[in-house]
Amino acid sequence: MQQIKQNSRAGVRLGTAVAGAALLIASACARQAVSTDLSLPGPVAPPSIGGASPAGTVGAATGRGAVEAFLAAVKAQDLQAMSGLWGNEKGLARHQYKRDELEKRLVIMQCLLQHDQFRFVEAGPRLQTGGRQEHLVELKKGKLTAQTTVTTVGGPNARQLVEDIDVSKLRDFCS
Repeated sequence: MQQIKQNSRAGVRLGTAVAGAALLIASACARQAVSTDLSLPGPVAPPSIGGASPAGTVGAATGRGAVEAFLAAVKAQDLQAMSGLWGNEKGLARHQYKRDELEKRLVIMQCLLQHDQFRFVEAGPRLQTGGRQEHLVELKKGKLTAQTTVTTVGGPNARQLVEDIDVSKLRDFCS
């Protein structure tokens, strides 16, 4: 019986240590959250970054505009603006995830996508199934450079949203 108690205590300590380490890693990636209030009352949209979205709308008019605005929001560390550009054909992710889950995902994306500058590698997007567009972008942060893809999709009201980002090549950016 004493062996079982010792094992369960060790398991609790190990679980607590793992959870603490995960929280420490996530907080180390998060430099500064400009806004943690992701709820927007009524039909008000997040602030427009770079003029991609007129007042009162979310997403962007084009896939390229959605990528530009999303990366500008990342650079500005504006989680609220990011949440107004991230989603799928059903709508914004902030209406599909619980608030704490949404915040965690946005902070991780913000950390992995933090950059000094970016550029589109190709003149136009690669067209995918379901009207999706895949944009090849190059991010630079200090001496680091990486290319990744950002997929956009048409959401409600014919607005383009960032649906997916291949972050596998961006792990060194989160430091």
